[in-house]
Amino acid sequence: MPLRRQLGLSAVLAIVVGDMIGSGIFFTPGELAAVASSEWQVYFFWALCGVITLCGALTLAELATLLPQAGVSYHALTQAYGPFAGFMQAWIMILVSGPGAIAGIAVLFGEFATRLTGGESEGMQLVWAAAAIVFFALINLRGVQWGGRIQVVLTAVKVLGLLALVAGGLIFAEPHAGFADAAETEQGGLLGMLRFVGLGVAIVLFTYDGWIDASNVAGEVKDPGRNFPLAMGVGVILITAVYLLVNFAFLRVVPLDEMRSAPTQVAATVATAAYGNGGGTALNLLMWISIFGALGGLIMTLPRLFYAAASEYVERARETVLSGPVRALAAVSGARAVPSGAILIAAGLSIAALLFFGSFSRIVTFFVVPFQLINILMVSSVFVLRPRLSGPGAFRVPGYPFTPAVFMLVMSSFLLAAVVYNPFDSMIGIALTLTGIPVYRMLVRNSKEPGDDSL
Repeated sequence: MPLRRQLGLSAVLAIVVGDMIGSGIFFTPGELAAVASSEWQVYFFWALCGVITLCGALTLAELATLLPQAGVSYHALTQAYGPFAGFMQAWIMILVSGPGAIAGIAVLFGEFATRLTGGESEGMQLVWAAAAIVFFALINLRGVQWGGRIQVVLTAVKVLGLLALVAGGLIFAEPHAGFADAAETEQGGLLGMLRFVGLGVAIVLFTYDGWIDASNVAGEVKDPGRNFPLAMGVGVILITAVYLLVNFAFLRVVPLDEMRSAPTQVAATVATAAYGNGGGTALNLLMWISIFGALGGLIMTLPRLFYAAASEYVERARETVLSGPVRALAAVSGARAVPSGAILIAAGLSIAALLFFGSFSRIVTFFVVPFQLINILMVSSVFVLRPRLSGPGAFRVPGYPFTPAVFMLVMSSFLLAAVVYNPFDSMIGIALTLTGIPVYRMLVRNSKEPGDDSL
């Protein structure tokens, strides 16, 4: 049974914004202060990363209009480079990156929950984290509209909370004495400038992460040719504007030197300066809600990718050890038209990883190289698919071919840096990813019909 198109523009926009705003915006400004030596550089980095993200998001929007199905990135890779490329992306997401991302955010949610309730028990952190995963799994099993409504509410609260923090920093808090000093700095020639820009972008760019996940619901978006590109473009521009406002408010209250000395306390300092002692508690609540919303967005979107990959094979799967998991991932509930099997499996894998490891930062690091390589290939697929699938009146990414090329160049630079500066973790991630090759061969061997060489 296919999924139904039930998500309007507001729900898709909420998913885009909600997946992108997590806890990073509260901590990244302090980390960036170690690189930036004047305030204009801070705004430069946040604006530049917004532009880079917009390049990727608009390219993905075109792919979503060409292939308006659940798991756009999977279908784009499959049609552009063959079924093996699509399978490997799904394998990475199902094996570790998907459950690891959900579990990692859930752990952070559990930490804030125990802090707000006055506890410090590691066991309670895991209980809160698992409960949050179960909550969103149940919500999404009720129907995609329920998941969309929850994301609209949580995203609205997050954005309003951030704007309240900005307003407090601009209106109620006193500016520091050196606010808006425009100190010029020497970066040491072209190579020094490139290194400087690379360090700053590396710190900021992943605060914009999450926009790719929204494409997994493209098969349930009403009028995807209009609503999806609009949601992606407006969402990234809105996030960039909010991030710039947040940094302006932070810099008005806390000098760069103080940010360097206490990078994790910047947001709390601004909240306390604006709203008094209760500001710190309110900030913790806002961060908790932000993390909660990001978790909900992942649990809503990632199962759609699992479903998209599994449904390609389920009709031709023979009775083997793989047929049961494949059919479970491809199961759709009859009444509510949601990928119920993928939702339950994603939640189960995430809770299992959560309880076994407790922390996932190192596991996710293992998959930075293969995961971003897949994203680069996904963006590059527009060069193959546009001539083949695009028709009159279809959305086309502005600035083509330079727009997708900018994203690919930046992310390729990060991959090279990861392999050079973190070879051990990168090689482990690559090795674990390669375990998908024998699984793919087994799956294809047992799903072919006689004489069928299409897989």
